[in-house]
Amino acid sequence: MDAGIAGTTRATSRYALAGLEAGVLGTLLMVLWLTVGSLWSGRSIWLIPNLFATTFYGSDAYRNQWFHGSWAGIALLLAIYGGGGILWGIMWGGERRRFLAFYGALTGLAVYFLLFHLVWSRVNPLISLYGPDRQLQVAHILWGIALARSPMYAGRIALSNPVAGTAGVQAARSPMYAGRIALAGTEHAPAPDQEVAVAEVSSGEVIK
Repeated sequence: MDAGIAGTTRATSRYALAGLEAGVLGTLLMVLWLTVGSLWSGRSIWLIPNLFATTFYGSDAYRNQWFHGSWAGIALLLAIYGGGGILWGIMWGGERRRFLAFYGALTGLAVYFLLFHLVWSRVNPLISLYGPDRQLQVAHILWGIALARSPMYAGRIALSNPVAGTAGVQAARSPMYAGRIALAGTEHAPAPDQEVAVAEVSSGEVIK
């Protein structure tokens, strides 16, 4: 039972890390897209990060140039959407599914409407008021599409784990492997530190 719980915990942690990786990647895509949009509009690339930085520094942070708190806005984006990636990874696990990118895009739009119409309007109305709606919607779609890569990242994490990769080989070589397989389907399967006595059979007789 303990081994099963530990295995489930490891899998959940792997999915969470994979979701975090996908969420951070999606956040970087968001920032890149918003940067391009700012340059296209003739504004500073720091305008959107400064807008989110008003959460910490007030309205004085919303300026069309870099200032000491600009990085706080980017950090806030990474925290929010990286955390969203963790939830996504845990929810979808490591199985690759069809149309996962489409579901991710819908999730991105849902998160946009949740944040900008419910959360930010109460927590920091400046973001809802001055945020470029179309650019932000596209940015959230890109973030959601990036989330669809989390099962692939989970597979890479599993393959890169030396403990998980060698456990099966060591178990197959163990002389107690047959006894453990025989008891694997029962509720009282032995813990890894318990010995399982396996009788050796030769010529139809049990050697004691």
